[in-house]
Amino acid sequence: MRLTSYTNYALRTLMFAALDAPSLVRVQDVAEAHGISRTHLVKCVHHLGQWGYLDNVRGRGGGFRLARPAAAITVGEIVRRTEEGFREGPIDPTSNPDDLLLDEIFERAQAAFLAVLDGHTIHDITFNDGALRLALGLAGRVS
Repeated sequence: MRLTSYTNYALRTLMFAALDAPSLVRVQDVAEAHGISRTHLVKCVHHLGQWGYLDNVRGRGGGFRLARPAAAITVGEIVRRTEEGFREGPIDPTSNPDDLLLDEIFERAQAAFLAVLDGHTIHDITFNDGALRLALGLAGRVS
């Protein structure tokens, strides 16, 4: 399964915010730590704020922080929000029978994939917080 860069950016942004919680995080800090375009991250942070995952603070000294506890945000829900190709709901009953079987197989595979992601939270994927802090240049920062 291949996910978009946008999903990757969203998850990394949430992880960064979880590591630095409850402090405000700057988009520039995430961009530099992950080698990601600041412009792409601004869009991502904006959407994560609209969806209720981040509190975005504008202006000088602004930034963003988690709006919900990291343990309450599953990887699966972020993937569903950021990946347009994941459809939820019934298979089209007007399809021909051969397509229905193939659709059903893909639906089951997608459901299994998302079930695994639903079993992990942002908190879970930041459990190695010491190593992540070091890798992201946060080792000297106190949150």
